[in-house]
Amino acid sequence: MSFADLFKKSILEKLPQEVSPEILVLTLLAATVLGMGIFLIYRRCFIGVVYDHSFNISLVVMTVLVAVIIVTISSNITLSLGMVGALSIVRYRTAVKSPLDLMFMFWAITTGIAVGANYFYIACGSFVFVALIFFLLKKWKGDTTTYMLVLNYPTQLETEEEVRRVLKTCKGKVRSKVVKKGRTELTAEVSLRNDNLNLTTRMSAIAGVEDVTLVQYRGSYEG
Repeated sequence: MSFADLFKKSILEKLPQEVSPEILVLTLLAATVLGMGIFLIYRRCFIGVVYDHSFNISLVVMTVLVAVIIVTISSNITLSLGMVGALSIVRYRTAVKSPLDLMFMFWAITTGIAVGANYFYIACGSFVFVALIFFLLKKWKGDTTTYMLVLNYPTQLETEEEVRRVLKTCKGKVRSKVVKKGRTELTAEVSLRNDNLNLTTRMSAIAGVEDVTLVQYRGSYEG
């Protein structure tokens, strides 16, 4: 017997020849339940700019589809190689701006792989562990939030000095300053407590300041 025959025999002996209907149903149910768990956590703890319900639905479907793919290719070495080659030529061009969305996508894919390989204890254990870490880190954020402060006022030295003095009290950092035809637009990053947002009142009370805008910043502007 040649080495190639021995290799083929050893591989084929370790692979299941078919997937029973009971295993398939159990896999689909487990993938759906865990995918719904990821769905609920994403909806409950969303901290991005705009909640996308369609993206959240895709997390559940992705978990199920990945599990089906793993179940399908686990019983056929030839099909698994062909599936890898087919998926390698697919290019997904949908931009995912939030790193947190990428984490949830990877979480759904990982869960689907574990369920499809019949490692249900790994899928369930990792789901609980990741969910606990996510909740703990979310609560660890503290009671301060980052905001972007935009001011418009005539270009005057007295007004500029007063604005910078108030910014120092809230540890503000100037991010941009635009001067055009005797007018100044100043953008600053400030960290404020969630229960203390009277900075706009203090800024609008400065002589010369005409417009004050305060928006929450989470990688993008949120009104």
